Amino acid sequence: MGGPIPTKFQTVALSSWLDCIPLLAKAPPADPAAAARGDKAFHDLAGAACAACHSGPQFTSRAVVDVGTGGKFKVPSLLGVGARAPFLHDGRASTLNHRFGPGGGGDQHGKTSDLTLETIADLIVYLETL
Repeated sequence: MGGPIPTKFQTVALSSWLDCIPLLAKAPPADPAAAARGDKAFHDLAGAACAACHSGPQFTSRAVVDVGTGGKFKVPSLLGVGARAPFLHDGRASTLNHRFGPGGGGDQHGKTSDLTLETIADLIVYLETL
């Protein structure tokens, strides 16, 4: 996400290894209504605007951006994000809830300052479905 470009050999080796990892089975959300509200908040470009960068089938634009967490990094895919703690490039967010806290980049990392605790909870439920 911010390191050197891998060599062709490294890319082939890593791709082969990644292709062997089985997909995680996803459980349905405990609260489907919360997941639906979180989906709406995620895709609201006038609100949190998560989908401005985490877009497309892989939930990433692959752009390199500064989101206020210590430098420019490639936008990661959010697929399987609920199973990948800790979060952010340096692991500073031990939970998805912490991503929305003071170390999460503030409004440089989506428009998060106006999110209610309820909306954050809904976003987290939605993210865990990806």
